[in-house]
Amino acid sequence: MIAALATALAFAAVPSGGPPPATPVGMSAREYSFGVYRTRVRAGRIRLNIHNFGEDLHDVQVRGPNGYRSSTSPEIEPDETVSFTVRLRRPGRYLLICLQPGHAAKGMKAHISVRRR
Repeated sequence: MIAALATALAFAAVPSGGPPPATPVGMSAREYSFGVYRTRVRAGRIRLNIHNFGEDLHDVQVRGPNGYRSSTSPEIEPDETVSFTVRLRRPGRYLLICLQPGHAAKGMKAHISVRRR
C-alpha cells in the first residue's frame, strides 16, 4: 500500500507537458507614451504586465506581420496594473498601440521584436 502511494505521488509530481509559460514583458503607460522593459522576445505566448502611471485611461492592442491584430486589453485605470496575454507566433516587429481616442496620434506607441523560438 505504501509503495502504491509513493508511486502515485511520484507521477503527480511529473509536469503535465502543457504549453510553456508566457514570457513576461513589463510595460508602463502614461500620457502619451509606453515604456517597454523587454523589447526582444521569442515567439509564443507573451504576457504584457502594464502599469498606468498616467492620469488617463489607457489600453493596448498588438499589431504585427501579415495584418495580425490582437484583441484589445481591458482599460487600465490610473495607478492600476493589468496583465494581458497574446500569442505572437511569427518573427518580426510588432506595434503596441493605445486605442483611446487621440492617444496613438500623440505618440502612444511602442515596438517589440519577436524572434524564432
